[in-house]
Amino acid sequence: MPDRPTPSQPRKLHQWESAVDKQIREAQERGDFDALPGRGKPLPRDSWGGGEWALAYHVLKQAGETLPWIALGREIEVAEERLRKLAESARSMPPADRVRARERYLREAAALDKMLLEYSFLIPSRRLEKGRLPPHIAARQWDSALGA
Repeated sequence: MPDRPTPSQPRKLHQWESAVDKQIREAQERGDFDALPGRGKPLPRDSWGGGEWALAYHVLKQAGETLPWIALGREIEVAEERLRKLAESARSMPPADRVRARERYLREAAALDKMLLEYSFLIPSRRLEKGRLPPHIAARQWDSALGA
């Protein structure tokens, strides 16, 4: 009969480990993981995900893959930066060029607003939601950026 603990003999913690846990523990004891890069340092935090999904996002990132909502979020960041630069550069433009730049700004803001709407349907959590950019707010942002 196998050596089974009785209630008066509780199992030791190492007796409960799985075969995989045992192999990992033995490799650690041999020092197989000691020379790995980043040993002892925390995994880098990614702004796109955390908590219980952090490892999944990290694995995807390491594989050069991403989730659709993360890719769209990056496109949104690029579009926001493009709008900011356009408004900033308009300060030094002659008035006639500012009119065309404003039209371009409003077109790009409308495209950004569509991306923001799509993004809001893709994200896994409302805490990741970004505010929309409706036309009246985009126009107000343009005017305030130029001091109008």
